Amino acid sequence: MSAQQALVEAASKNAELLQRINETEYASSALQQSQTYLNDLDREIKKWNSEIQRLELKTASEFKDHKKYAESTARRFMHRAAGKKEQFAEKASKEEREYVEALAAENQAKSRREEWVKNRDEARKQHAMLEGTDRTHKRLQAELDSLYNSIFAGPSPEFPGEDQKEFAMRQAKDAFNTAKQRHEAELQAVNCLRDAEQFMTQALQSLDDARSHSRMDMFGGGTISDMMERDALSKAQNATDKVKMLVQQAQRLSPDVQGLGDINIDQGHAMSDIMFDNIFSDMAQHDRIKDSQAQAQREAQTLRNASVKTQERSKQLQQEAATALTRLETSRRELQQIRQDAFEKVAGAPPTYDQAIQHQSEKVHP
Repeated sequence: MSAQQALVEAASKNAELLQRINETEYASSALQQSQTYLNDLDREIKKWNSEIQRLELKTASEFKDHKKYAESTARRFMHRAAGKKEQFAEKASKEEREYVEALAAENQAKSRREEWVKNRDEARKQHAMLEGTDRTHKRLQAELDSLYNSIFAGPSPEFPGEDQKEFAMRQAKDAFNTAKQRHEAELQAVNCLRDAEQFMTQALQSLDDARSHSRMDMFGGGTISDMMERDALSKAQNATDKVKMLVQQAQRLSPDVQGLGDINIDQGHAMSDIMFDNIFSDMAQHDRIKDSQAQAQREAQTLRNASVKTQERSKQLQQEAATALTRLETSRRELQQIRQDAFEKVAGAPPTYDQAIQHQSEKVHP
């Protein structure tokens, strides 16, 4: 079958797909707006949850104060015996009023949160509908692409310009895939370095703890200080091991990530410290801890710099991927347009969707 015959045969299907694609094209942008709206609602509900938690604590405190005066017979009797009956009544009234006001504020906040939750529930329903429409749109677009590829794939000299547009689209697709992969790898590297910074913070804290325990050990802290010092050094060692592992992982994902220098965590010598424990050995160990701390602080700054630079590269690669995606979408539309023009030239103006349905019905029921 020639390409022209294939176009004539596929004309009805082409018209049907184009109309349905146009009908569902709004879903993609609407879905993005819907997600932004949902994110705003979630943030607002989170704020109200925090506010309600604060108000619940306040209400509980006010109720406790109110209960002291409302149910305390002894306190009432003591005020009456001291001739301060009116003062007691005023204090009890004040505590009751503050409790009622706190409870009202709490209930009002819960009511406001309920309104936001209802809005979010409704937004989620709308979002789910848009997701379904967007999936339909993508499926229809994939069907159209498949239909066109079955006719136009490969050299198509009978349709001037189609081969050039197809080649341009293929190049744009390759460029986008490359840009996307680079950005995803850099983003993973960012996450690795972010985790590494957290472990580095833990290591620095553990070294600081070890230095404090070492200082106590020098002034007669004894076995307990020595044990706590060793535990802190062990935690620092574990944390720095994780830092090194995560930085190496980031370097595999992104060769531009700067590596770290050595961080030597001196664990001391258990037997010698027990047998020859004295002020001089304690001072020597204290100095070794200080050296380890200085190394860790230096490498923590190196890690921070590497993390910042990696984040900057990730943002740049994200922009490049977005630009590549725009070019891909443009080249895809241009290719689709030249193929639609080929349909019109060979098969005439494409029939409407209703005409296509009627044509299919006539084929089934002649």
